[in-house]
Amino acid sequence: MSIWSGDTLRTYFSFVVVAFFLIFVFVDGVLQEIGNRALKQNVDFPDFSHYNRNFIKNIPDSVLPIDDQAKRIIAIGDIHGMNSSLTELLDKIHYDSERDSLIHVGDLVTKATIHESIDVLSFMSSNRILGVRGNNDQKVIEWRAWMNWILSSPGGQEWLSVMDRRWPKLDGDKRLQRAELENWIETSKYASWKKMVPAGWYPLGKHYRVARAMSPGLFEYLISLPLVLYSPTGHMVFVHAGLLSSHPKLQASDPRQPLSHWPTTDDQHDIVKLRNQQELALLTEIPENKDPWTVTNIKSVTNNGIVSTSPRKGTPWSQLWNDTMSKCSGKSGEAYHLASLPCYPFTVVYGHAASRGLDIKRWSIGLDTGCSHGRRLSAVVLDGSSLSSATYQFRDDIHARALQSQEIDFGDNGQARIVSVSCA
Repeated sequence: MSIWSGDTLRTYFSFVVVAFFLIFVFVDGVLQEIGNRALKQNVDFPDFSHYNRNFIKNIPDSVLPIDDQAKRIIAIGDIHGMNSSLTELLDKIHYDSERDSLIHVGDLVTKATIHESIDVLSFMSSNRILGVRGNNDQKVIEWRAWMNWILSSPGGQEWLSVMDRRWPKLDGDKRLQRAELENWIETSKYASWKKMVPAGWYPLGKHYRVARAMSPGLFEYLISLPLVLYSPTGHMVFVHAGLLSSHPKLQASDPRQPLSHWPTTDDQHDIVKLRNQQELALLTEIPENKDPWTVTNIKSVTNNGIVSTSPRKGTPWSQLWNDTMSKCSGKSGEAYHLASLPCYPFTVVYGHAASRGLDIKRWSIGLDTGCSHGRRLSAVVLDGSSLSSATYQFRDDIHARALQSQEIDFGDNGQARIVSVSCA
C-alpha cells in the first residue's frame, strides 16, 4: 500500500508551494534592500567648483586709461542673458573693442532665454572680456563639471539624452515640475542614477540647461574667470557680490585688521608700495574675502558679524566698506586721531544686489540695476579723468553728450560716468 495517498500528496504539494512563495518573498525583499542601500550609498563626488585656477587676478596696467587718453574701462553690471540690452548699452557708450576694455561683474547668464545666455557668453568668450564669476555663473560651472563627470561614466550619455528628449520644457527649478521628473527617475530603469545627483541639486533647471547648451570653449571661458579682479595701479577692485573692509568681529583698531597699521617695508615713504601691500592684505587676510561663496553672495553683515545674503538683515556690506574707507587718513608716519586709520581708501565695483538698484557711494559702486526684472542695465565708464589726480575733461564732448550720463567721484581725485539703458 502506497504512503502517498491523495490527501497526503495535496498536503505536501501545498507545503512546497507555500515554502517556495516564502523563499521568493524573502529573496525579493533582500534584493530590494540591497538595491535601496545601493541607491542610498554615499557617492564620492569630485570637486565641481573649479575654484582652484585663480581667486584673484590682476588687471594689466596696459588696459588702464592713464598714459593713453583714448582708452576707457567700461564695467557692466549683471547681464543675466539680456543680450539685446547689452548690445544697446554698448552702442550707447560707443564701445570700441580696439581702444576700450570691457569688464563685467558676473552673472552673465540665466533669467533670459537659454539662447540669449549663450549669445552673451559667446560675445564675452570670443572677445576675451575681463570679468569675475557671479553666483549664477558658478552654478552653471558646477552643473557643466557634473555633466562632464556623468558623461565619463558608462551609460551617462544615454541617461542625459533621454532626459533631454523626454523633458524638453520642464523647469527643474520649480518644485511641482521637478517632482514629476523625480518620480519618473525613481520608477524608470535609470533609478540607480539618482544617487549620482548631489543633494539639493535638481536637473533640468535654467542653470542646468545653459550648462548643457554650452560649448567646451564657453565652459573654459567661465572657469577662467577669477572671483576678484584687482588693479594695484588703479587702486580698485571688481567683485560680483562684495568684500569686507575689516574682520567683522574685531575692532577697527585691532592689530589683526589689515588697515589698522602700515605694512612693514624698507621704505615707509613709498606710498604706492604701502597702499598695494595694504590692499592685498585686505583681500587675502580677511577670512570672508577668501571665501568663494561670500564674495559671490554677500549682501549684508548681521550685528553679530555673520555674512548674510539678505538685504534686510544687518548692515549692507557696502556701508561698512565706506565707513572704513572714510576713516583712512592717507598719511603715513604721522600721529592719528582715534577716529582715523593709517590707510588709503580704494574703490570696489560690484553687482548682485538688484534690490538696491544703482548704489553709488564714495568708495563703492553697485551696478546691478535689475535688467532681468525689466528695469535697467548699467555701466560705469572710466577714462583719463578717473585714474589720475590731474583734472581732465572727458575726452570727447560729443560722446559725453550722447551718453546722457551721471557723473560721479571716483578714486583719489577722479571722475567717472554712469550710463544705463532700459531693459525690455
